[in-house]
Amino acid sequence: MPETTETQPLPAAGTAPAVRLKSAVRARSLAAEGVALSMGATAVVIRGVRADTVWQALEPTLRAGFHRPELLERFPEQGRPFLAGILDQLAEHGFLRELEPEPASLTEAERAVYPHLESVTHRPYAALAALRTSTVRVCSSCPLLEAEVRRALGRAGFGEVRADTAPAPEGPVLLTAGLGETGGTTEHVVAADGGLWVAGPRNRPGTPDLTGRLRAWFARREPDPAYREPDGSALRVTRTLVAAQLALALVAHVARSVAGTAPDADPEFMVTTDELVSEPHTLLAPETLDPAAPQPLPAPEPLDTVPAEPLEVPDRLDAVTGLWDRVFGPVDEPVPGDLSQLPVGLALSGARAGCGFTTAQARENALVNALNHVVWRTPGATGTATGGTRTRTGGSGTGEDDGPPGGRTAGDSGAADGRGLGLTPVAAIGAAVGDLVLRAPEERWKDVEPPVLSPAARRLWTALTLRFGVPVELALQELDGTGVRRTRVVADGGELLGTSAAPEPDACVQEALLRAVARVRLAEEAPHAVLPPAATGTEAVASALVRWAFETGRVRVSAPGGADSWRSRGVHSAVATWT
Repeated sequence: MPETTETQPLPAAGTAPAVRLKSAVRARSLAAEGVALSMGATAVVIRGVRADTVWQALEPTLRAGFHRPELLERFPEQGRPFLAGILDQLAEHGFLRELEPEPASLTEAERAVYPHLESVTHRPYAALAALRTSTVRVCSSCPLLEAEVRRALGRAGFGEVRADTAPAPEGPVLLTAGLGETGGTTEHVVAADGGLWVAGPRNRPGTPDLTGRLRAWFARREPDPAYREPDGSALRVTRTLVAAQLALALVAHVARSVAGTAPDADPEFMVTTDELVSEPHTLLAPETLDPAAPQPLPAPEPLDTVPAEPLEVPDRLDAVTGLWDRVFGPVDEPVPGDLSQLPVGLALSGARAGCGFTTAQARENALVNALNHVVWRTPGATGTATGGTRTRTGGSGTGEDDGPPGGRTAGDSGAADGRGLGLTPVAAIGAAVGDLVLRAPEERWKDVEPPVLSPAARRLWTALTLRFGVPVELALQELDGTGVRRTRVVADGGELLGTSAAPEPDACVQEALLRAVARVRLAEEAPHAVLPPAATGTEAVASALVRWAFETGRVRVSAPGGADSWRSRGVHSAVATWT
């Protein structure tokens, strides 16, 4: 609620706008440690022995309104850096708002919505004015939900709320609220089915495309066999809650539009169960990767400093946890579960398996294998990558290949391109070059003398042949005198257990044996898991392939269409072709 109804003068033309502390900001002394400022779930601590004294002197001015340059100029020179730091923190955390002309009076609805507006924008009164002139059109397949939403929008201060008489689409309970804007309509939505309600987006403009993606997500969602439809009174409370969530999302959108705030890339929805448990969840909305629309991709530098076994693998995984959001994530969380972690690391992301010399590397490999099946554009497909397309069942962990999507398998020798994903540029480029090399026609590979096994390779060989009792043949070949070797681990019956390729024989031997050991273990412990026998994913192989490609010039590397949107989410991609 505004602290005063008196009209405040606007700043002089040509000057930076005057600002003031938001009314919801509260200060609490921490004695000698400083002052804690909070607004909702956000808090700032101003540290220093004299912070409390300085704040008590500053607070009246900050709440009344000030110009930053003038305030700094009036402050003692030796204390200006300290004051500038305080003002920077307040601005960074959204604790300041413009000093706007305040209306003489507010309606009951405007008084109710004002605190929310002030928390999400630095121009709450301008947002109130925009709400008064906004028209929302509501269309729903559920009359009871439509009535709740219309009441919530009316209480939020929207100028006009109309019922759209267009026929509601079939499928889950769906309500769309269209907010007219210059250049089009912003569409926000409530969707519900099987005890799950989704309302939003609350952090960016909504679009019909997002509505369609939610409908498709509900259509793919596996029903909960234990779900029971609640009684009418419980549903009434749920409808009221999600209607309020949708109204807040529309109010926040108006506030961002007035303030010119850049929207988030990915939409965030409130997900509510019939037990009234609500949480925000992000629906990833990047483009699908299109190898037919290549973009320039510079070589990663410096290539010779890439470590063979980086220590930051867990950190890389922590940075992309949104990829396996438990509601909308396009893949399942890569976890070791009950799988054995010796002599190699193993992990699963849904039905997709991963392996590595450590458990963390296995989790990363499983994640990449799962992503390969949801991020690449298939022939004839359009649109954005779809969240929640999790695969629950797969082929045999020891027999079925699992190449990139788009109608290709690792058996498509002579494929026009190689495709790669990774959580680093080197991993993505190395995977793309390796995919291209491994698809080379068989007639280009010539047998060469197998190398003497290194201690690490011998440990894997011993585990495979002695510990697990699998008789295998290890073959080494070279690709047309290019210096790239291919290692194949083949069982007695002719089954291919592991394949890798790299300029360095020991690196590709180790990776081929790693995959062979992993497939044998998965056949016992997770027989339905899918792990491709032919792939390149270890750090040593990836960095060697990248170095070879750029030093020899035999391979041209580019980024697929849509790479930028995935890169911003921590997933790198590459496409490799022969020069």
